[in-house]
Amino acid sequence: MTPATLVIGAIQDALPAAEILAPDWMAHLWFILLCLLLTGYAVLDGFDLGVGIIHFMIGRNRRERTVHTNVIGPIWDGNEVWLVTFGGGLFAAFPLAYGSIFSAFMVPLVIVLFCLITRATCLEFRSKADNRWIVLACDVLFSLASIVATLVLGVATGAVMEGIPIDQAGNLVLAGPADAAPGLLAEITFALTPFTVSCGVLALTLFALHGAMFLNLKATGITERRIRRSFPLMYVAFLISFLVATLLAFRDVDAVTGLTPLGIVTTILNVLAILNLAWAMRDRSKWRCFLASTVMVSAMIVLFGSTIHPNLLVSTLDPAWNITILDAVSTRATLLTMFVVVVVGIPFVLLYTAMTYWTFRGTVSAEDLSEDRAG
Repeated sequence: MTPATLVIGAIQDALPAAEILAPDWMAHLWFILLCLLLTGYAVLDGFDLGVGIIHFMIGRNRRERTVHTNVIGPIWDGNEVWLVTFGGGLFAAFPLAYGSIFSAFMVPLVIVLFCLITRATCLEFRSKADNRWIVLACDVLFSLASIVATLVLGVATGAVMEGIPIDQAGNLVLAGPADAAPGLLAEITFALTPFTVSCGVLALTLFALHGAMFLNLKATGITERRIRRSFPLMYVAFLISFLVATLLAFRDVDAVTGLTPLGIVTTILNVLAILNLAWAMRDRSKWRCFLASTVMVSAMIVLFGSTIHPNLLVSTLDPAWNITILDAVSTRATLLTMFVVVVVGIPFVLLYTAMTYWTFRGTVSAEDLSEDRAG
């Protein structure tokens, strides 16, 4: 009998009928935990993806782009732990929603997975390659994979908010000839609407800005100067995409018009962070810039969670077919087991993350790179 089993057994024996351990209460708790895990991923891997998005915008040659890969090289793999943990938590806590989400978004998720693998491969090959054409190919693929992954994730997030055509069993229903199965193109494009596309562009501009603020924090010299010169363009692009996505959300997402107090407070904090980012960049306060972009990313995830709650998937065919957290929640024993795993495991993840960032807390400059380290 494992220690976790003993702990769970003791809890169940001590509180056999406690309302606090009822599945509906635990379902809301796990929804909050999953939002926290998703926030951790968006904040940490968001600037990884952002660095890839602006890889060629800020880095004009091999040496300058090496600064980017050196900055994120030691930490990118640890950042993606949050995505794996989120997926595992969703599977354990809400298996019905997990099955429907991964079934409906199978092709987009495969594209994201392929992009993440491509990013990792390019980072590893680039650090070992001597041929300048191989290095350039790795740079191009790394940047392209970052852009595509961010766009797809943004579109998928928008689709979850707006709703997708799922039936009573949670299966995706695509329109088409009665005697023909939906093709691959339909499985890719079913979620493309003006709102979801605007969410994809918003994710792209937000992560680009977040990645730039992380580079601004970690890099000096020509990289820092390029970021400052490019900031107005990135900031305006984000503001436009944010405004467009917000207007389309009020038009296309019914839940937006009924924001909770949490959503209203988060919106105010988000606007303040957006304004503070420009102020901090003017004052050349690197930490304030990065903190502001971190709050912006976090606020977006909180707004996403507060908008869809208590739903996990919204059906555009019939509101009665929405998959709510209470419909999809797992068993009481599973929720208890996973709660113990989270309580025990998350502190180790946080400790590992903190140690990694503390170990690689220095700055990088293109001027300090020797020729043999510029690849």
